[in-house]
Amino acid sequence: MKITRVRAVAYHKLQTTTPGWKISLGARRPHDTTSVIFVRVDTDEGLCGIGVSSPGLMVVSGETEAYHLDLIKNVLAPAIVGADPFEIESIHLSLDAAAAKAERAKAGIDLALYDLMGKALKVPANKLIGGVVNGSVRVTRLMGLYEPKEMAERTKAIVQQGYSALKLKVGTTLEEDVERVQRVREAVGPGVIITIDFNQACTPKEAIERINKMEPFHLTLVEQPVRKEDFKGMALVRRHVGPLIMADECVNTPAEALRVIESGAADVISLKFPKMGGLFKCRKVAAVCEAADIQYLVGTAPGNRLSGAANIHLAASLKGLTLPCELGEFERYLNDPCSGLEIENGYLKPPEKPGLGVEIDLAEIGLAD
Repeated sequence: MKITRVRAVAYHKLQTTTPGWKISLGARRPHDTTSVIFVRVDTDEGLCGIGVSSPGLMVVSGETEAYHLDLIKNVLAPAIVGADPFEIESIHLSLDAAAAKAERAKAGIDLALYDLMGKALKVPANKLIGGVVNGSVRVTRLMGLYEPKEMAERTKAIVQQGYSALKLKVGTTLEEDVERVQRVREAVGPGVIITIDFNQACTPKEAIERINKMEPFHLTLVEQPVRKEDFKGMALVRRHVGPLIMADECVNTPAEALRVIESGAADVISLKFPKMGGLFKCRKVAAVCEAADIQYLVGTAPGNRLSGAANIHLAASLKGLTLPCELGEFERYLNDPCSGLEIENGYLKPPEKPGLGVEIDLAEIGLAD
């Protein structure tokens, strides 16, 4: 089997149900709709695989839709046409040689390859990365940086839908951040796991003060409290607070994961296929974590059910997974051209159909034959 063609198209009809979403880095969705880039990989045996590039990280990174489409069509696609889709290591080497820093675009191709390989073998994608260890995974739902009262109201509504784990975006003032956590805890009760994400908003001293003031509200985990390059600062925070500290923005590769571990900067590492270049490279970061006996979880990949399916296949295969994962953000979008993936009572199971396992309306997204 050989790859004969790689195509990419933008889909503009996803509509958010959470207008006003923003984080402390200043990234805010300017519109109620968002763009997803779908990737199709065809072969000489008539099989195809469909992948997706996550739109959320384009907003944070400043990358554009046109940038991704150009990379996939004119740089990455020519590098792998003619390759055997099962030679995944070799393909990633070719992609890396073609474009050293294009992990989000590569991730769309990686997902399409796993979808393709699973369909060729008639197995779910998780069978290609270790199989199912976790039959279902508790879902953490995210909440943008809203005013404290509104955040409490929105999170209460989420918990009433059956979710029992939340991640709150914080990072304005000390008083507002503490009030956010307090109001949410009062709204959702004691049985809900609460994580907060500063998105690098604090100095180490500020982070320690804020987290300790939140202690009465029983935080489980704090994500990226300080600047991503400040490993000493994050290690200092870790030593002086009770909740687990998670690294996100500072880990994109196995080497960066190793640096975080060696510096004692985190208790947990977030695995995100968009910024790490796909499922194949995520598994390499997970292996570093397992070798060092450090915890990990599967972080968010904002988008539709296809990215959600990739995330749950990854989470299902991880032997060291003990924390809830950010698998449910497709619930925030309407007009999804993909179907066949739903959360039940706050938990998500990997699809059992071949490949990534969701149904895709190829005509709707513009990738039909």
